[in-house]
Amino acid sequence: MQAKWSTLLSRFAILLPPPVRPALVNMGGLTWQCPAVHHPPVRVLLFDAGIEVTAGRRPDSAKGVCVLTDRDYRAVFEASPEAMLVVDWEGVIRDLNPRAVAMFGWSREELEGSSVERLVPMASRNRHRKYREDYVNSPPPSPMGQALELLALCKDGTSLPVEVSLSRATLGSGPGHVICAVRDITGWKQMRQVSRTMVAAAENERKSLSRELHDEYLQSLVALKIRVKLLAEEPDEEERGRARVHIAREIHAAIQGVKRMIRGLHPSELEQHGLAFALASQFRDLREVYGFKIHAKLDQVDDHLDSVATLALYRIIQEAVNNAARHAGVSDATVTARSEGGVVVAEIRDEGCGFVFDRHFGLNSMRERAAMIGGRIAIATAPGKGTTIRATVPVAGAESKEPR
Repeated sequence: MQAKWSTLLSRFAILLPPPVRPALVNMGGLTWQCPAVHHPPVRVLLFDAGIEVTAGRRPDSAKGVCVLTDRDYRAVFEASPEAMLVVDWEGVIRDLNPRAVAMFGWSREELEGSSVERLVPMASRNRHRKYREDYVNSPPPSPMGQALELLALCKDGTSLPVEVSLSRATLGSGPGHVICAVRDITGWKQMRQVSRTMVAAAENERKSLSRELHDEYLQSLVALKIRVKLLAEEPDEEERGRARVHIAREIHAAIQGVKRMIRGLHPSELEQHGLAFALASQFRDLREVYGFKIHAKLDQVDDHLDSVATLALYRIIQEAVNNAARHAGVSDATVTARSEGGVVVAEIRDEGCGFVFDRHFGLNSMRERAAMIGGRIAIATAPGKGTTIRATVPVAGAESKEPR
């Protein structure tokens, strides 16, 4: 085994920049020399193809070293972590590896000899056929679909996003073949969507902050400026005293408003006193600003959540109660939080006007926050029927399980 890895790693290390090679050596405690060759950065997938490197290998007479046999290359093809297809120029699948069978759901016998368009959704087959024919006639230097959203069709009828890399090849059976490496990028697309949602959420918070600063605090400061000017010109001492009291009240109100804004941006109470305390502070602010009362029953769930999950749950409840205060058309709502069955469940319920659910940004933001910590959001609402939002978050170290 050591001879196997020593030989393979020594050949592979030639492709690595010198600073990386000692780390590769330490993988197996092996020692060998490699020439100093510079190459650009690449992503590497390591897998065990079951190749045995022995002294009986076919020698390379030019270099005096052993090279891999056809059987070894077949083992590499079969063990590839990517789905691999060999397609002829007519678009017929001539070979595939086990990863392709697992990815698409068809057996080897079902796919061998069939058209590659079988793996393409019906709506895209004509377009894919044209791309394939263009590639055969004039192959581009970049992977097929680099600037396209490619979908693959599975046997069960579902589609999955994939990245396809192509290379023309001349095989022992003759020229006119294309090697296709197919990678499932579902996870990558989900992470990209989460990233986009986070960017959109940050931008939305900036817009909200800008509106609040302009509509409330900037107007208050302008009004204060006018009052101070009038105070300086007021000859009546008694009137000046009343004006000073009024100005002091407005300054105090502005200070309290700024404090509420700071708590909304960074809830320090959450770190210092826990989720229930921080939410209670948020609920007091809602009552002061909107006259909106929250009936809360909050268990101590902090010990069941890590800091990331606690913050996410706080933001979900904050968004839900703010939406209720602004849009429900009622004066109160109920919020509960409890731990049961391996999850923490929070419910926000109002008896307001309800709504027809669509791509509401705030609700999508709550869904994304929950998904990032392995939780989920359920929304029950209809016009005139009120709204109930249920957030389910797995406890730290436990699998998510929806309580009954």
